[in-house]
Amino acid sequence: MVIIIWMFSGIEGHASTGSSWSREPSWANSDSSSGTSSRRTTRSRDLGGSGDISPFSPGSNNLAIDLGQVFLMGDLTKYSDSIGTQLHYTYGVSDLLAFDSSLGYSQHSNGQFSMASLLTGIRLNMSWYDKIIPYAIFGLGFYRPSYQDNTGSPAPATNSLTDKGGGPSNVSAILFGLDLGPGIDLELSHNMFFGAAVTFHNMFGTTQTWANGTPLDVGGTYTSFFLQVGATF
Repeated sequence: MVIIIWMFSGIEGHASTGSSWSREPSWANSDSSSGTSSRRTTRSRDLGGSGDISPFSPGSNNLAIDLGQVFLMGDLTKYSDSIGTQLHYTYGVSDLLAFDSSLGYSQHSNGQFSMASLLTGIRLNMSWYDKIIPYAIFGLGFYRPSYQDNTGSPAPATNSLTDKGGGPSNVSAILFGLDLGPGIDLELSHNMFFGAAVTFHNMFGTTQTWANGTPLDVGGTYTSFFLQVGATF
C-alpha cells in the first residue's frame, strides 16, 4: 500500500511540473545511487552560470549543416531538380519561439540555373515528445537566382574591334521572398541533434533581359527537403 501511494505521488509530481523545455524529461539523468528512476534538473541556461543546455532550449545556440533535395516548381521546372546545401543557425528565445536563419545554395541543369538564399525567420516549437521536437518555420529573406543561356544565341556585337559578341550570357537578380514549412528534430544528446524539414519557398519575381534583348521572368517557387545534423553550444 505504501509503494502504491509513493508511485501515485511521484506521477502527480511529474504532471504538475512547469514547461517541458525548462525541465529534463523522464528519460534523462537517471540516478541509480539514490534509488529514484529519474531526476529532473533545470535545462535552461542561467544567465550568470553554466547550467545545462539542450537543443533549441531557451538561451541555446544551435548550428547545423543541411543537405537534401531541391524540387523546382512552376516555370522553373524546365531545369532539373538537384541536391542543395544549407548552413543553419537557430537561437532559442523562449520555450516556444526561436530565431532561425540560414544560408543556402543549389545548382541545376549543369549550371544553367543556380540559386543562393539568405533567410531569417521565426521557429515555433510545437511540442516535446520524449527526444522528438516537431516545429514550424516562417521566414523572410533574399534570394539570388542566376540563369545562363546555353542555347547558342549570340550576344549582340559591339563597336569594339576586340569584342565581337557571342557566347553564353548570364542573368541574375536579388529578390525578396518568403519561406515556410514543418520540420522535426531528434535530440541525440545535450549537445547534438538530427532532423528533417520540408520548406516551401516563394521568390517574388521580376523581369530581366538577356544580352540579346530577350526578356526573362526571374523568380519562382520551389520546395526543399533537407536532412540536418547539428551541435548546440
